[in-house]
Amino acid sequence: MVSLYDATFAVSLLMIAVYFFVDKKHDKWLLLLFTSVAVCDMGYLLLSVSKTLEGALWANSVAYLGSVFLPFFLLMMIMKLSQIKVPKYLPWVLIGINTVMLFIATSGGYLPIYYKNVSLDLVDGVAVLVKEYGPLHNVYKIYLFAYFAAMVSIIIYTMVKKTAASIKHSVFLAFVVIGNIAIWLVENIIHSGFEFLAISYIITEGLILLLYGILQDYEKNNEKSSVAEIEIKVVENEEAVCDNLLKDLSEREKEVLPYLLDNTKRKEIAEKLFVTESTIKKHTSSIYKKLEVTSRAELLEKLKHR
Repeated sequence: MVSLYDATFAVSLLMIAVYFFVDKKHDKWLLLLFTSVAVCDMGYLLLSVSKTLEGALWANSVAYLGSVFLPFFLLMMIMKLSQIKVPKYLPWVLIGINTVMLFIATSGGYLPIYYKNVSLDLVDGVAVLVKEYGPLHNVYKIYLFAYFAAMVSIIIYTMVKKTAASIKHSVFLAFVVIGNIAIWLVENIIHSGFEFLAISYIITEGLILLLYGILQDYEKNNEKSSVAEIEIKVVENEEAVCDNLLKDLSEREKEVLPYLLDNTKRKEIAEKLFVTESTIKKHTSSIYKKLEVTSRAELLEKLKHR
């Protein structure tokens, strides 16, 4: 069984490497999610080979470090994929709650609140913690349930409001979340000596990477179509715009112009052109000044009627 923990930890590290290959935008929440899975699987591995109770409790704390923050990263990632605006204070509030939950979950051996008593046993050569649960053990279940409920609610909201790229993507996300809930429930019912969540997390990573790959192809195709249409508009209007105005624009400003005509947000333009949002703001101001307009609406009107 130790070899199985070895394999899951190795695969979790491999998935981090695959993440950099698949996610060209390097979404921080996705990276943190994958890192938390690796930390969790490392904890399971260290626990399985522990020789002392102190070492086993330390390894158990490492596993909880990954598993406590994992639903938080998954929630933030789902909110981003669902194109839901996240209040700036929300991540910090959740980090505070997560930290308190981590303290409670890793108090075993020090305080009788999560585990009343804990000892180390060997089952088929694998170290296993034998626990008698304390009064706050159910708090972790409530904690996970709250996160899962939030994820499902967001996905349902996304499907109703159609804020995601497509209904299929929302259904895919729902499948990932519900799959994890099912495995967690089964594990709590059968109480197996092996932590099946270690494998569940790997499967989740694979499904999320697949979704990200599909979404990026989807966005890429849409972006190509959109940019092509914008370029046609610009070409059609080029003769109508005074030559001296166009030639006054720098090469970068000419790259920004089509996105302004398509009403693309500054943040998105910055991501597409691999520059900062403040740089796009400067280019936009310069374009407005050179074309003698004060807004995108005026810019579009000027190009239409020149």
